[in-house]
Amino acid sequence: MSKSNASLASVCWVTSATVAAFLCFLQLGAMASLVAGRAGFALIAPIALMAALLSAYWLARREGLPGRMGWWPVGLVLVLLALALLLSAFFYDFSWDGEWYHQSGIINIARDWNPLSEPMRTFAAGRELWLRHYAKGPWFAAATIYATTGRIEWGKCINWLMFAAAFFGTLAACLDGGLRRGRAFAIATVVAINPVVLCELPTFLVDGLMASSLVLTVAATMTVLRRPRPVVIAAGVAASIVCINTKLTGLVYLCFLLAAAGLWCLFKARRSLVRLACLTVGTLVLGTCLWGYNPYVTNTLYRHQPFYPILGSANYPSLVQQGEDGNEKYETPKNMVGRMLPVRFAYSVFGRPGNQPYREGKNASLMWPFTAHLHDLYSYTYQDPRIAALGPFFSGCFLLSVGLGIWLLFKLDSSSRWMMILVLATIVASLLLSKDSWWPRYGPQLWLLPIIPMLFTFRESSSRLQVRLTWALFVLLFFNAAIVATVRFNWEARASLTLRHQLRDLRNSGQEYEFSTLYFDDSAKERLTEAHVRFRDLGMTKLPNGHELESVVAGYPAAIRYRAVGEK
Repeated sequence: MSKSNASLASVCWVTSATVAAFLCFLQLGAMASLVAGRAGFALIAPIALMAALLSAYWLARREGLPGRMGWWPVGLVLVLLALALLLSAFFYDFSWDGEWYHQSGIINIARDWNPLSEPMRTFAAGRELWLRHYAKGPWFAAATIYATTGRIEWGKCINWLMFAAAFFGTLAACLDGGLRRGRAFAIATVVAINPVVLCELPTFLVDGLMASSLVLTVAATMTVLRRPRPVVIAAGVAASIVCINTKLTGLVYLCFLLAAAGLWCLFKARRSLVRLACLTVGTLVLGTCLWGYNPYVTNTLYRHQPFYPILGSANYPSLVQQGEDGNEKYETPKNMVGRMLPVRFAYSVFGRPGNQPYREGKNASLMWPFTAHLHDLYSYTYQDPRIAALGPFFSGCFLLSVGLGIWLLFKLDSSSRWMMILVLATIVASLLLSKDSWWPRYGPQLWLLPIIPMLFTFRESSSRLQVRLTWALFVLLFFNAAIVATVRFNWEARASLTLRHQLRDLRNSGQEYEFSTLYFDDSAKERLTEAHVRFRDLGMTKLPNGHELESVVAGYPAAIRYRAVGEK
């Protein structure tokens, strides 16, 4: 590796480690403040930032970055944070789950709920289960930012930050692995722009955040096995803690990764096995027992199952055991309900882009690759598209990558061949764990399958034809993700501007309004209060003749409606 590539890799590693550490410091600081009776809660965010920046400078020096270059990661993190805050401030969260329970969790933690001492607090029946038992890392982090700034939407900056960290971490790992700079940038780009991540960036949904933190963990783990050093270990440990505390399945997917790394060490790098085992055990203990006290410890204490309500115990059955599987009842296209997982994946990957059963009928349909219509792109206005959620051309990219992968099996040496098989098998095994992983927000690692053969083509001494095919696959994947991002952010920008104008007009009118907030009472009241709108919350009382406030994507139920007090 050239000296310039080594320096670039070091800057990227320090930046990624700093961003992941910042999120860890936010959560740990929030928890410490709650234990101390909420002392200094509003100061946690600036203190965590200062701690992260000091860590960046120290790690830069440990990496041997000379002179002013040691300050580059510090400056880069500050620039990323500023951009993340600006983007978060502009875009409103219009996701159903974000407005329903994610924002509710953030608001309650920022105001008066201590999930550490009062994990079983009573909430509105519709969201109590999720608030009590789901992972709370992003809520703690967003609550500290909300407490400091007074703006709840600014808490979404953690999504943008981890998105950037995944890119820089992947780029650093590729450079450390010996890839040319252009190829390293290509792999880092397509890995980072996972459509699940892109669609959820302007929301409080956590699937994209989990995917980005998992990618950074993978990049760090691969590098540690080759060349362990403090900055890479710090990035891997911090990203793992973020992943564990972002979503319950984050811990499960992380264990698949670590098991695959352990298996590789057992057969190919036994001298690294003890070091990997120690890091793994230490990270899992910290991530679940300290940072993850709620939900992993509290769920075990109160429901006898750390993954409740996904899994249940004898006294507390899971939702599936209770016959209350919401995904199967309400979120799955009707012709996929009850079908085997391979059939579901066939529709998910090779289906016509759509968001059934909420729009364009109740049933999903199949299509030939590269034959999507312009009208089908409506599905990417949603933050959580279902069929062909990874883009209109993903099915074609997937088939091309299968061909490339089979070709590589006959060209790679035995060590590289088994490494590629192990990586692909790990991803596939993790996707087979849940019947809901056909929906890419629940199995975002599906996006990585066509990228793995690309990585091995660039890494090995491949033929010119293989390299050209890989570059073509990169262009297709990039264009595919760009389509999703363009449609999604076009809608998001227009919706955010519409809501901003609506709130301004309501405020300037000086009138008092009645709002039917339905399932979004906490988030809607916070939004109206921040905008200085005079309002009365009617809760679940419907206003069929009222005006619609921009709140959900077309096709989703429970849009917020309002009318002036006294208006008929």
